[in-house]
Amino acid sequence: MLRHLIQHRPRFKVLLAGSHTIEEFQRWASYLINVQVVPISYLNEPEARQLIERPIPEFTLRYEPDAVERVLSLTRCHPCLVQLLCSEIVALKNEQEVSVRRLATVADVEAAIPEALSSGSFFFADIERNQVDELGLAILRFLAAQGEGASIGKAALSRTFPDRLNPTLNLLLQRELIEAVGDGYCFQVELIRRWFARDTGE
Repeated sequence: MLRHLIQHRPRFKVLLAGSHTIEEFQRWASYLINVQVVPISYLNEPEARQLIERPIPEFTLRYEPDAVERVLSLTRCHPCLVQLLCSEIVALKNEQEVSVRRLATVADVEAAIPEALSSGSFFFADIERNQVDELGLAILRFLAAQGEGASIGKAALSRTFPDRLNPTLNLLLQRELIEAVGDGYCFQVELIRRWFARDTGE
């Protein structure tokens, strides 16, 4: 049906959005002959700041500068996660006394994290259940347990995960879940690390 629309309805544009790459859909190759792949990644920082501070005209909630920086550091300007976290901040502020309701602080941002992880569970669960295998999941949990901003060297990872490490790291890099920092690896997005760290008590 989609191929028929693409080929015979020039006024229609069909957009398929997902977290998997076109290479992972080889069995669909005959249906996706005419597709154009458009990678979508993080917002740039000014766009993310606008989404935080002025998501709609005449937005009345203001953020302390440090609170904005904390949202940026937790989300790395990921559009879905910026909206998720800020939505929970707004919900939190709406429950507060009127005298403090209009200004978001770093403490408010931190307090909104558990609710964001809960309300965004489908986003995080898709990573956990559909984007990585068991080894990838074990590596993510191991990295998450090291704490915020921690980078683990490849030698240490090799000792803990001696089998199939390289292809698994490559998949995690491709999915933009981790990044190489010097000779080690760490999470790209702190909020995603928090999801995988939730079972460790960190």
